[in-house]
Amino acid sequence: MRRLPGTPLSLLGLAPLLGASDLLVKALGLALAGLPVLAGFGLLLALVHKRINGTAYWLAALLIACTLLSCAELLMQAFAFELHRALGPFLALLILPCLQLAQGEPQHPRTGLALGLVFALSALLLGTLREALGSGTLFAHMDWLFGQNATHWQLGLAQFSGLQLFTHAPGAFILLGLLLAAGRHLFTVKTDH
Repeated sequence: MRRLPGTPLSLLGLAPLLGASDLLVKALGLALAGLPVLAGFGLLLALVHKRINGTAYWLAALLIACTLLSCAELLMQAFAFELHRALGPFLALLILPCLQLAQGEPQHPRTGLALGLVFALSALLLGTLREALGSGTLFAHMDWLFGQNATHWQLGLAQFSGLQLFTHAPGAFILLGLLLAAGRHLFTVKTDH
């Protein structure tokens, strides 16, 4: 197993997911960037894993991840600048799930796509729940991604102004814990029968 010594990458990979999912539009932006980056990273890493070992492997993984992230950042700056500004440093933190993928055993080229899909769906689910529970709205600031036509897409939830806890990191941890517990419960119930 190719491990980067002393780093709990499996936990660090959650940083962009938890940090940038307070609004659905930010989670959507993170998902739209994360899915192709992780899929491309997994594919390119599978191509080089047999040819490169040791320190050169980690340098190649960093180079691939940084190149793909730079492309994603440039595309987001060009087509959704306000969303890029709102995401701040969390877009660059997509390097952490990439390194998490590189840390394991050499994988099939589709492993990056699978991780990207899980990451994107998790971001969308957390973004929807955090915005609905935290702000009492859905589709706020969609104009950051879809332009001025999306200014009026915002929906207010009936007589619910939200609980501010869910717009902050502790609320994200609480919701993620509840989602993981629910998923685990559903998975164990299905496998028991």
